[in-house]
Amino acid sequence: MRLRTLILFRLLLLVSAGLLLRSFTKLTAVNPGYEAKHVLKADVSLPRFQYSTPQQWSAFSEQLMARIKAEPGLQNSAMVVPAPMISAGVNLDFGIVGTPAPSAGTSRSADFVSVTADYFHVLGIPLLTGRYFNERDAMNAPRVTVISEAMAKVYFPNENPVGKHLVFAFPPETGTDREIVGIVGNIRDVALSQNPGPMMYVPFAQSPFWGGAVIVKSTLSIADVAAAIRRNVRALDPDLPVTDVEDLSSLVDASTAQPKFRTSLLGLFAAIALVLAVTGIFGVISYSVSRRTHEIGIRVALGASRGAILKMVLRETLTLTFTGLAVGVPCALAASRLVAHMLFGVSPSDPVTLMAVGILLATVACLAGYFPARRAIEVDPIEALRHE
Repeated sequence: MRLRTLILFRLLLLVSAGLLLRSFTKLTAVNPGYEAKHVLKADVSLPRFQYSTPQQWSAFSEQLMARIKAEPGLQNSAMVVPAPMISAGVNLDFGIVGTPAPSAGTSRSADFVSVTADYFHVLGIPLLTGRYFNERDAMNAPRVTVISEAMAKVYFPNENPVGKHLVFAFPPETGTDREIVGIVGNIRDVALSQNPGPMMYVPFAQSPFWGGAVIVKSTLSIADVAAAIRRNVRALDPDLPVTDVEDLSSLVDASTAQPKFRTSLLGLFAAIALVLAVTGIFGVISYSVSRRTHEIGIRVALGASRGAILKMVLRETLTLTFTGLAVGVPCALAASRLVAHMLFGVSPSDPVTLMAVGILLATVACLAGYFPARRAIEVDPIEALRHE
């Protein structure tokens, strides 16, 4: 009874830790859809009382990008609002020209991102069909947009959306048609654990903001890139601050910080539980075997081989172990529902985790039963017969 109880409680903790470990392993292996290595992000914000019109915002960004790209080693640069891994994004409703509006209570929506022409090249976001933005997509040019693969699949199933027109309410031209000119790969822009959703990109020149994130892909040090960005911002306006300078890779890693902490904490408890399981099972079986020393002595005296005695003890140990597992697995499946919301890419009833934990506990029980049994069969039968 004690052995079954030990196995039951250890099983519950080990299964939970195993699920979180499997989840974390899958999460860290996720491809965000863009290249974050050697990419630096820095925020620049324009004061609205001084830069009050979209034309001023667009002009400032064009001048800043031109200056930064003229710096040695900083040619791969762009501006984006909002940057990946910074916020939940700007989710906008939109309409499709020539398509009836959705029924009441439903809507079409996607994350809205404003980018300069080189954004996709800087982050290595692949073009699937159509074209990227270019320098001709200026304020006075026809309005265009590029959508993500997820948006194409959700809102344009079984058809090519390139050439279709979208309408969404956002400055500076609310309600203006925008032609879809390309489809790009999906990215995980909020967190690695969040599946890519529909996204629509617009040229920064056609939908400028009063600030944004400058992103630079460079093999130069973070300090050198940050200094170059600050120097060029000051050259345009000495009063403008450059804030939140961060390595994009660190932002991607930060999105896994909480799962990593949970996994590490529960993993520590699981390791302690495993040590306690080993000592507990060893103690229970040792006590059980010591109480049967008299019986073992009689069996040996009557001709039972030491191997047969060892097999008997291990068989009984495994019987109790598997009984504990039979009771514990359903309980572990029920308890794993409590951590279901923390899992990524792993089912709470993941068979690999259950099997691994079961094999681990069965192995621990065998080892814990083997040594007391060996000690018992090495006792002199005469001494064992005298034992009471």
